[in-house]
Amino acid sequence: MLKAKILLLVGALLPLAMAGEKCVWARGKVLCERNATKQLNAEVRLLDKDGDWVFQTIDPDDSMGVTFANEDGSFTVEGCGYDRDWLPFVTNDPEPYIQIRHNCNTDDGETLILPGFKTFVPDTYEAGTIKLDA
Repeated sequence: MLKAKILLLVGALLPLAMAGEKCVWARGKVLCERNATKQLNAEVRLLDKDGDWVFQTIDPDDSMGVTFANEDGSFTVEGCGYDRDWLPFVTNDPEPYIQIRHNCNTDDGETLILPGFKTFVPDTYEAGTIKLDA
């Protein structure tokens, strides 16, 4: 009887210990058409969306990776995300998206958030050319 209880307990807790891990490779190019010098060092963050705005204070989005744009605006960013599998046999994959912080339009800086995507390693997500001018 004790073995059955232990197996039941382990079976109930196992999904809480499991996490869906997926990695992302992403590349693209940022473009400041009015002043190309401002695209250098634009900060490109790869994030994993965890909760809607109501839950952001409890469970903020996780950082998967960060990089800075080159002189020509190109960037490559990579990282892995881990999301807990809450139900047995149902994987909860990360929900990656890209956030870009730049000074193209103002010296105070702006943040641009690109739509999420579901492209994981071994494939590379192609963000394309992102125009940062207003």
